[in-house]
Amino acid sequence: MAVTFINCFEFPVGREDEFFELFKRVNAYMRSKPGYLGHKMHRALTADASFRFINVVQWASAEHCLAAHDEGFRSMVSEPAKVFQFRPGLYEVVHEREAEGDGAGAASERLSA
Repeated sequence: MAVTFINCFEFPVGREDEFFELFKRVNAYMRSKPGYLGHKMHRALTADASFRFINVVQWASAEHCLAAHDEGFRSMVSEPAKVFQFRPGLYEVVHEREAEGDGAGAASERLSA
């Protein structure tokens, strides 16, 4: 069953470029791992947001996600983790709703047990 890994990042103002360069290196590493399905990195639109960036990653299974966070990954992020704080979590979809057509009409909905 596919799972979603969500990681929220906090870091000092003015370090966005440094953070994003690190993210690109780590993401290239993770994309090479079995079970990686894709990601979307989100950036806050306001400076007062609790988290400046939130990364949402799709994995084929929880096992794939856990295996990808291996020694190679840990060595890449161990030193930067002192500056760039992160709050990771692994999630499954339990409710989903999508608009039909132009978004003004009825919607489809799905609840997972």
